Amino acid sequence: MKARKLGNLYQITYRCPNFPRLINERFETEEEANLRIAQIQLDRKLGKLLPPPELVDPESQHDLYRKTITVRQLMTEYVTLYGLNHWSAGTLSCNQHRIDDYIIPYIGDLPVCMLTTHRLELFYRDLLKEPAVKMKGHQTERTISPSVVEKVHAILRSALNQAIRWDYLQGNNPALAVELPRYKKNKRDAWTEQQAQYALEVCTDPILRLCMLLALGCSMRIGEILGLTWDCVHMEPEQVEADEAGLLVKQELRRCDKASVEQLRKEGRDDIFLTFPSMKQAESTTVLVLKTPKTESSVRSIYLPRTVALAMQEMKAEQERLKRELGAEYMDYHLVITLENGRPYEERLIAKKFKDMIRAHNLPPVVFHSLRHSSTSMKLKISGGDIKTVQKDTGHAQSRMVTDVYSHSFDEDRKHLAQKVEEQFFGGKQKKQPQPPDVDASTQQAMKLLESSPEMARAFLQMAQLMGSKESF
Repeated sequence: MKARKLGNLYQITYRCPNFPRLINERFETEEEANLRIAQIQLDRKLGKLLPPPELVDPESQHDLYRKTITVRQLMTEYVTLYGLNHWSAGTLSCNQHRIDDYIIPYIGDLPVCMLTTHRLELFYRDLLKEPAVKMKGHQTERTISPSVVEKVHAILRSALNQAIRWDYLQGNNPALAVELPRYKKNKRDAWTEQQAQYALEVCTDPILRLCMLLALGCSMRIGEILGLTWDCVHMEPEQVEADEAGLLVKQELRRCDKASVEQLRKEGRDDIFLTFPSMKQAESTTVLVLKTPKTESSVRSIYLPRTVALAMQEMKAEQERLKRELGAEYMDYHLVITLENGRPYEERLIAKKFKDMIRAHNLPPVVFHSLRHSSTSMKLKISGGDIKTVQKDTGHAQSRMVTDVYSHSFDEDRKHLAQKVEEQFFGGKQKKQPQPPDVDASTQQAMKLLESSPEMARAFLQMAQLMGSKESF
């Protein structure tokens, strides 16, 4: 077998056992072609020579396809048959990024049948040493974080489950027995009530302040805040006065991968209400959309605290003024949080405002999402631990998310709890004489009398000893 030059490429031709067609492969250099020839000859000698997986038909040559299908091919089919049928546009964008950047480049050419629990554990360990791929609007770790490895593992585990269903993989799912690299999960820092109140007092930016009020007062996510439209807000003066003002969370603002949005649209699973036109001259790979919320439970009604309702009334009046001033230049999307021309605010802009305010007023450094944690903890405390009521405000599908993830115990609260234990259990500063349990009133009166007269107590003790000696006879 020799490489032949065809134009600017080098071609090799060979046959595989049990494969009816001649196989042609082309390479850019003669060296690459010769390396491939050496690999083919070695595989043939070992009895392991297989045709390129893309030439094998999964239906008519199913047994052969099972031996040749690569992780790359599986992930493509997994996204097409499973992802497009189950994922939202946001989830599809994130999962496609993890597949393209953290799975395909490292194990994409590996046959699925060669995936073992041990090989996957080695892959995850090595992945932690690789540089993270930067996504627009996201902070980037220097190397791939353990949390990203967990998400990559979840995708592979699900994809391998589908491979078993499709009879591409026999036996057990190797991902099920994997032990992921251990790491300590850092609990998200959050402000105390006093710190949050101070931040609201010093915040002079009306946009940022309203976002903070909605996060703290209504436990809303930033995407839900930025996607809130006026038709979902009910705050007539009489409603505000009667504390019946409220809002409906039914959509969120999200920047999604444009290709993912188009794929879902073709499948008839478009969960997008509105696509905002791009203001950039250059072609973008992402698009800003209003879409359905994160989960079904995220669709919810929330009562507005009066302070939040009044701030929203002020924002509404300011927008009406801008509309009159700008006229046709104002792009009215009916959003509550907008730029001066009506265009939507993106999360990264609010994050920058928030970070600048923290730095200017020397507040403890937290991210904007931490306000949702502070809100949840505050509501649990105020409601006396009414988890179900708080859960309806936060929109979590499972109540354990409220207690395990979003509630925070602050030092001041724990100090107050210790004081209550001292006062209500140990008795506080005024120490009382210990009393035996279940002592009736007459017995207590007799004990007090004996305490006040030591002579009577001694006489009573001598009498008790005399009676005891008589009973012993």
